[in-house]
Amino acid sequence: MDGPNRDGGPREEKMIESEQVIASLDFGSKYGIYDFTDDQYFSWIRSNRLLVRGSKGEITDKSVRYLKDFQTPIEYELKRVNLGEYGNLEGYALKGILAGEEWIYQNAFIPGRLSDDEIGVAACLEKMYRYAKTGEDFYSLAEGSQDHYLCLMINEAVKTGGKVKTETQPWATK
Repeated sequence: MDGPNRDGGPREEKMIESEQVIASLDFGSKYGIYDFTDDQYFSWIRSNRLLVRGSKGEITDKSVRYLKDFQTPIEYELKRVNLGEYGNLEGYALKGILAGEEWIYQNAFIPGRLSDDEIGVAACLEKMYRYAKTGEDFYSLAEGSQDHYLCLMINEAVKTGGKVKTETQPWATK
């Protein structure tokens, strides 16, 4: 079902094609799955999904599970904390993310009423300012180039319907 987009909500009930891309990325000792649907950012009915797995734990959506040691499983939820809800008069903004009782992210741009994407852009701009002043890297050209190269290869696999083998790029060597 067609949903909202950058221009706002739908003007009529209409079925549309929704394209989902699922790609497996084999890095030798590590493996990744890319799963993306073009309309997922604006859909009223599609939920966000996240799965990160490691040898001693995983994050599934908002749940974190890991082994503190081989006999001690730990489990907790990631909790988004917003200001301005339920009688809180601090103004509406993301305060941060709690992992159990520990803050793992605190929004540096309060009291700005920013979406998550806008907070990400603001963080990049702040880090770029620091880079321009100090030379301290935060996301290098080599990393960005590699990410874009992998995106191009995923698109090539979608286009051809087959496997694509990547090659070591000049920026990946030191």
